[in-house]
Amino acid sequence: MQIKINNKIYNFEKGETVLEICRKNNIFIPTLCQHDDLLPAEGVCRLCLVKTNKHRGLVTSCQTKAEEYLEVTTEDVDIEKARRYNLELLWADHAGKCKNCLRNGNCELQDLAKKFKIDIDDFVPSLDQFEKEEQLKVLKENLKNRVVDDVNSSIYRDNQYCIECRRCIKVCKQIQTIESYGMNHRSIETKVGTPGEIPLDCIFCGQCAIYCPTAAITEKDNLKEVEEILADNSKMKIFQVAPSVRFTIGEEFGLEPGTLVEGKIVSALKELGADLIFDATFSADLTIMEEAHELIQRITLKAQGNHEVRMPMFTSCCPSWVLYVEKYWPQFIGNLSSCKSPQQMLGAMIKTYYAEKKKINRKNIKVISVMPCTSKKYEANRKELSQDGDQEVDIAITAREFARLVKKKGLNFKNLPDKYFDRILGVHTGAGILFGSTGGVMEAALRTAYESITCENLDNLDFKVIRGNGGIREAEIVIPKSKCLVKPLTIKVAVAHEIRNARKILESLDRGACDYDFVEVMACPSGCLGGGGQPIPTDSKIRAMRMKAIYERDRNLPVRKSHENEAVQELYKSYLGEPGSELAEELLHTRYFDRSEE
Repeated sequence: MQIKINNKIYNFEKGETVLEICRKNNIFIPTLCQHDDLLPAEGVCRLCLVKTNKHRGLVTSCQTKAEEYLEVTTEDVDIEKARRYNLELLWADHAGKCKNCLRNGNCELQDLAKKFKIDIDDFVPSLDQFEKEEQLKVLKENLKNRVVDDVNSSIYRDNQYCIECRRCIKVCKQIQTIESYGMNHRSIETKVGTPGEIPLDCIFCGQCAIYCPTAAITEKDNLKEVEEILADNSKMKIFQVAPSVRFTIGEEFGLEPGTLVEGKIVSALKELGADLIFDATFSADLTIMEEAHELIQRITLKAQGNHEVRMPMFTSCCPSWVLYVEKYWPQFIGNLSSCKSPQQMLGAMIKTYYAEKKKINRKNIKVISVMPCTSKKYEANRKELSQDGDQEVDIAITAREFARLVKKKGLNFKNLPDKYFDRILGVHTGAGILFGSTGGVMEAALRTAYESITCENLDNLDFKVIRGNGGIREAEIVIPKSKCLVKPLTIKVAVAHEIRNARKILESLDRGACDYDFVEVMACPSGCLGGGGQPIPTDSKIRAMRMKAIYERDRNLPVRKSHENEAVQELYKSYLGEPGSELAEELLHTRYFDRSEE
């Protein structure tokens, strides 16, 4: 089928909208409410207006289905005038608010305002400078229904920036099924908000912040606290960096998604004042040692007929997923692995093993995490992840916060020399790198569990069957008979990303129709590389590029199994003993709680 757009013929498939066809063919049409990950389009921003030969007046291209013989005009004087008028209405409430905005320089509304040459002076009378400033104060003070929500430790909301595009409502409902947002009030008082405008109470995944086109929803900014720590010479400042961040943060500095900038991150942190920089990919390997051991224990008990063992075992490195179980499915808390996340394992090792090794009081060490995730902020504040009131991780910042700090300090990130993580807690394998992608934790754990069960070393031990971006991927992993295994063993596994898919597994388990042994869940699209704290924008194409880079890095590393990490081996030999030891249980494992009534 064919359609004519701006006097050129284009092919299209049944069901496609005019906007989709234009995007595929690089025809610019402005929009703020539409996002390819969130369907259907609602046309609420009224910026994607076009003319057709079959409609009277202007129509929204995001809602207009393509038809044979349809002729579309995307640019003319009438269209330009209507788009500009609608954009001015959206921009008016933002006049004068950009300077200190967290999204300044990376705001879709701001970008369009610049493109359409809309300026703050368009909304302030021609007065002298003093009068203009006074007028701006009035504009700010007279905002209607302003709601600022900064109660939780992860997400910050300020609806003075909201353009009511409804993206947050869609992502929370469609992808995460939490439904924390909705439309409140009526008529000109209508605003996006939480039910009854109560403080945000959710799983803090931050997907609302990723999809928000303005600064109405952002991560909770902790850079002031980080700068205070960096300026405190009485404290040792130790940073840790999550596996996925090295493949994403370059986007903040104009590099392609998936560009590996591991060395530049370390260099930047050194410039910012870090004393030591450890790699959370090391603790990802450590997590696998404990998690694979726990999985083997549960499978063994199940094989022995122990009906009390909770199966399937769920991964526990994603704090939003853990919180989802605690809040909405507490009957399955026992299915969660007791392993702490890599962030918390590394924090624990820094404040015990490293502190003891260097004879430093743990309270004189400050641990700052650079994470892909907003809920890591919540996790770092969990009371059970502390000792005598001293948290294992003092502050968790997102990749975006780290980028802002680098820019604020005037560092030329792309030109920084490559440096290395401090090795005592900074050596990693390909298995640890995989943690950044959906299916990565599962594959890393299976590599170690497979060799532990068979007592054999295999050169290539990849589990490509669980890779990809399918919502739920299932597989039966057959471990053959070996010198340590009397008969073949089949492990049934599943991988899910996005809470809507995890929910399907939980519903199946609740019906007694689930026979998996091991399930990995990541709350965000594509796992951590689509986390709520990652660079903006994101979409399926960007996440695919990030994922490709992760698997390329794993493939090219000399050591690709967690149990072959020499630094991890040394940690067990000199300190922890063995996976599942009494000390390992004390420091590397945790408890979960029924939060359904909170």
